[in-house]
Amino acid sequence: MSRDRTRPGDDALSDSERARRELEKRLRAALIEGEEPIPDEAEQEDDAPLPLTDRVEDAPEVQAEISPVAVEEAPAATPVEAPAEPAPAAQSPAEPTQQAPAEPAPQAAAERTPQPNLWNRLPRIPVDPARMERNLVITANRHDPAHAAFDVLRTRMIQAMRDKGWHRVGITSPTAGCGKSFTAINLAVSLSRLSDFRTVLLDFDLHRPGLSRILGLKDMPATADFLRGEIGAEDYLSTFAPNMLNIGDRLALGVNGRVEPFASELFANPRSAEVIARMQTDLQADLVLFDLPPALAMDDVLALRPHLDCVLIVVGGGETRARDMREVQSRLGEDMPILGVVMNKAEVDASAGYSYGY
Repeated sequence: MSRDRTRPGDDALSDSERARRELEKRLRAALIEGEEPIPDEAEQEDDAPLPLTDRVEDAPEVQAEISPVAVEEAPAATPVEAPAEPAPAAQSPAEPTQQAPAEPAPQAAAERTPQPNLWNRLPRIPVDPARMERNLVITANRHDPAHAAFDVLRTRMIQAMRDKGWHRVGITSPTAGCGKSFTAINLAVSLSRLSDFRTVLLDFDLHRPGLSRILGLKDMPATADFLRGEIGAEDYLSTFAPNMLNIGDRLALGVNGRVEPFASELFANPRSAEVIARMQTDLQADLVLFDLPPALAMDDVLALRPHLDCVLIVVGGGETRARDMREVQSRLGEDMPILGVVMNKAEVDASAGYSYGY
């Protein structure tokens, strides 16, 4: 005998179950007919949430039927997504980050822009022919036949310097009284007569300046101030004024007007190298002559050694000993080229006090 599985009557249901089924029926009717469900009195009175199990079971069905309707009612809406980080290529180019400018390193002479007009800004010193003759600047008036020897030295020096690509020559002697300053000024005056050739003569004998005495100049700027950067080349250097001796205006003179007790320390300072390189470039100098102290007197020549391409050694005939020459060569080192040796018979004024006492 079969038994019907009949649905229990409404009388067998609890009040909450009847309310739930009535609400479910109204929701389905509203979805099908597109009308808002009308709550009954029981729904209005019962604000308590449905049991958790009922809500979980009914949620998938309600969500599945409501989602399409929500999309149709808001066609202009765009999905809300977390903003993606734009790709680097799509970004507008950012301005380059500015860094604090580093202190410029000193430019090499070849990298700087020359200042040819610097020659026209140099102060001019008058030429005193009588004084020059009295102080044995024999290449000035050319009365002494010995001036030809300096012309020969000039030509040979230029040829050797060009072959080697050198520009800086240190002129020194083993001891005092050999005539190095005499050789330096006469060679410089001879070089000044060459057209389109720029020469600089610097008095780097800071313990006993020689050029100011030979030329009879007073109150000249100090070489030490120039090397420290306290004065510029246009304040330190000078040229000869127009003269009847045909001394050219492309000879710049650095005449030292003050004794400097700490010369070697100054020469070893990297700033000195920068100042010398800048001056050489600004003047477009073909040749720079350094009138140096005696090599055996102190360490000034050794301190200047890195700034030189070669040295010219002046020896006094009958005064310089062979062992002095060997000592000079030993101090300078085998890697310092010696451009030549000039034999000079110089007369020394004993009252001048030119003594180094090495």
